[in-house]
Amino acid sequence: MENCKNIIENQKKINEYMEKYEFHTRKLLNCDIDDIEGHVDARGEILSKIDFLHKKVLAECSENSDEYFAYMNKCNRNELTGECTEIFDLRQQFNGMSARVKSMEPQIVERIQIERDRIMKKIKENNSGQNAKAAKFFTAGLETGKNVYFPENKRQI
Repeated sequence: MENCKNIIENQKKINEYMEKYEFHTRKLLNCDIDDIEGHVDARGEILSKIDFLHKKVLAECSENSDEYFAYMNKCNRNELTGECTEIFDLRQQFNGMSARVKSMEPQIVERIQIERDRIMKKIKENNSGQNAKAAKFFTAGLETGKNVYFPENKRQI
């Protein structure tokens, strides 16, 4: 019974972390481009905490126990008794959140690709025209070892 209580407490923590993970995933769909890295980093930290707790739960229950089957959702809920039913239900909540997050992942990847293409277009626009040609002349002067465009190369009398 003590194992069941520990598993329930750890699964509640896992679900709380998963809610935060889902929050950051949703933010990735429409946040400012500069905030993407922060949300991705936050998701990585949360995922490591979830993984740690998952391993802790697996260490607490043997592979052929009711707790294990309830935790892994490899049984019929109606066949479970007492606290194992709660473990099963908590794990189902986790699975629901995981499914929602997984369905958002392709949209996030597509958004990042669209932003990448938009930025590449801006870079190409900035590298064409007068400014790009001036930059070519400037780098050509630097290759000779002299800074030909600034007054530091002029003699003062």
